[in-house]
Amino acid sequence: MPPKTSGGEWEYERGRYEVRRCSILSAEQVLSEENLKQWTALKTIVKIEAMRMIGEKQSHEIRYYISDEQSQPAAYYNALARGHWGIENHLHWHLDVTFREDACRVRKGYAPENLSTMRKFALQILKEHDDKLSLKKRKVRAAYDVQYLKELIL
Repeated sequence: MPPKTSGGEWEYERGRYEVRRCSILSAEQVLSEENLKQWTALKTIVKIEAMRMIGEKQSHEIRYYISDEQSQPAAYYNALARGHWGIENHLHWHLDVTFREDACRVRKGYAPENLSTMRKFALQILKEHDDKLSLKKRKVRAAYDVQYLKELIL
């Protein structure tokens, strides 16, 4: 069975041209019998090939995903992968803008990983609070107002 494919149209956003092609392969055709026994629910291997042009610079990337679904079209997986990276990019934007994560110079031992975990935890607490303030303003207010901090945590 030939792979199902989707995509191939160039998109332009924020100064970048990008095209993604999604191919779906049956796990039975690609993997060995031994691998299929270890991954009993695995039905599909998804290959997403992304080509990007920013100015004159071109990049090419291939990512693989696995799925236990067999009947979904390639466009479905292409949209899922794009949505995942959108969420990931949005998280990193918030970590940089709200917590200035990129400016942090901590590099030794487990400190970078620990700080990253704490920032993500704090970001989640700030996002869950329902008021009119921006995330950055909530963070500043919590730093100066102990009562507001307690309100966020409890």
